[in-house]
Amino acid sequence: MDAYYRPTRAEISLDALRCNIEAFRSAMPAGTLLMASVKANAYGHGAVEIAAEAAASGADYLGVAFLDEAVQLRRAGIATPVLVLGYVPPSGFALARELGISVALFREDALEAAAQSAGAGVPPLKAHIKIDTGMGRLGVLPEQGAAAFIERALCTPGLEIEGLFTHFAKADECDKTYTRLQYDRFTDVVDYVKKHDLPIPVIHAANSAAGIDTPEWAGGMLRLGIGMYGLYPSEEVNKRRFELQPVMSLKTEIVMTKTAPPGWGISYGAKYVTKGNERIGTLPIGYADGFSRMLTGKAEALVRGVRVPVLGTICMDQCMIALDPAADARGFGASGPVEAGEEVVLLGCQGDEVISAEDIGAKLGTINYEVTCMLAARVPRVYVRDGRAVSVTNPLT
Repeated sequence: MDAYYRPTRAEISLDALRCNIEAFRSAMPAGTLLMASVKANAYGHGAVEIAAEAAASGADYLGVAFLDEAVQLRRAGIATPVLVLGYVPPSGFALARELGISVALFREDALEAAAQSAGAGVPPLKAHIKIDTGMGRLGVLPEQGAAAFIERALCTPGLEIEGLFTHFAKADECDKTYTRLQYDRFTDVVDYVKKHDLPIPVIHAANSAAGIDTPEWAGGMLRLGIGMYGLYPSEEVNKRRFELQPVMSLKTEIVMTKTAPPGWGISYGAKYVTKGNERIGTLPIGYADGFSRMLTGKAEALVRGVRVPVLGTICMDQCMIALDPAADARGFGASGPVEAGEEVVLLGCQGDEVISAEDIGAKLGTINYEVTCMLAARVPRVYVRDGRAVSVTNPLT
């Protein structure tokens, strides 16, 4: 295992990950494939480790955003089928072929480039055709040449069309009117494929939100993203269908304590000034770790199972917390002042208290996805199974 010498770390529960995957698997119609989305460093959890665990848990595909992410998995020995959901330039086709990486197709020049690079002894370029049914991002429009594009792709030498897919824009909202509209538009394209007996093995549409609320609209494969990490896509999905377990916790330790006298400024700008004698703890984590400076004056931490405020401006590498509330509450049955070396939780649970990604996202005016994705690479990831660390990744060492 990699070493780390600062007590700040993200703990990643492999047990929770597997439990979440199994929950979605059991809720989907029989025969539905499952894609584990590991783009953006697996939403901050660590792409290679999460991909390996997801594959071991039965994931049929892995999803990434761009070719470099797929190459990282292959070079780490991950052999599970990988689909690049975003744009891959023709200059990357040769490498995708070589490594058996599937690409998303939605541009005419991609078909031309695939045909030009085809030849005897050259493996086919595996691809899934993307249909834009109302996301407005990538994909062929259903009524503006989708059928013709599919026909051309199937006839293009050097291409192996594995799938056809779309992406829902509002599946995480209570009102399913727009999602139904997208589903109907996609169904029109799928009906054309079926009517003409076109050989496209995997047809897929659903993300985590659709997997929770409308699994019947998934098609042949569920693309499992945020739900796999134990977080709900929004507050509007039916949480009663799944009891998800958050996979990531962010922990550190107090590295210094002091009693600051009255009128003492804390951190840059002295935005917090002590009102009396106050016990202050310093934590070795800051905005360069993804604990955003925008949380200044808003963030909390858990000490002895008690919420305490983060005081003053969050620095690049450090921040300060109030210790008196935890000592006064005698959390975990402890008595006396909080001392250096005690554990602090910034994301996750301690005792009966929880600071969730949703809590932090609300303070930042963003969503839980961004909270985990923004965790910096310099924070070690400690992978835990059955309460025991089984691996650690730290790119710095």
